Amino acid sequence: MKLDWISALNEQTSWTSNNEVLDWLESICGKRLSVDDLSLRTFLSSLDFMREQATCLHFGHALKIEQLNARTEKLALIFRLSEKPSKLPPLMANLSGNSDPKILKSISDTLFLGFIVFLSNAAQEASGNSIARCEGLFREPPKERKRLGAAKIEDETAWRREIPLLQEAQSEDVNEIQRCEDLFIFSPKAKFCSDACRFSTFQITKQLKEPGYIAEKQRRYRSRKEKT
Repeated sequence: MKLDWISALNEQTSWTSNNEVLDWLESICGKRLSVDDLSLRTFLSSLDFMREQATCLHFGHALKIEQLNARTEKLALIFRLSEKPSKLPPLMANLSGNSDPKILKSISDTLFLGFIVFLSNAAQEASGNSIARCEGLFREPPKERKRLGAAKIEDETAWRREIPLLQEAQSEDVNEIQRCEDLFIFSPKAKFCSDACRFSTFQITKQLKEPGYIAEKQRRYRSRKEKT
């Protein structure tokens, strides 16, 4: 997978430890980085900022222009073509040194570069539909959400309002139903990031609208097993 900001944000939602972050970084740059916790927190904070601004774009909220400009002004770019296959784009943030923290900073800035170009194009289109989020549903009690990239509560409330089922359901365990956090470029026909999300959503929808659906499905399964 090539390095791009949407893939990075989507990967972030599954990270539960610094080791998982380092695993992903190793898959991108081809070496295990040795960086301190502060450097990793700074990297994750940059991803959080991009997700926050993508959310603002989607819902038509004001972007943090001053912060976006401040980060953009600090970008030092370089264009280079690698002789070997690489997951890094030709146009990327220039390395100011060969140390691992500098490599991490370059990856972080390169992700932001791709993001700010996306924002520029989206601003020209003047449409909040530029970015979308998977409508997939899955079960996970809120107290078990330990991912490093968990969405802010106030942002998540707005995203959940987009799913009629989560607003209409009367089930007591609706708070255990989460919306997939994967983002993608808007397409009128795209609703799910994967077949797994599509299937999980179908199951949950049936269960909420037809409380006896799962029990009946299990009964039919046991009946078939007994016959065989």
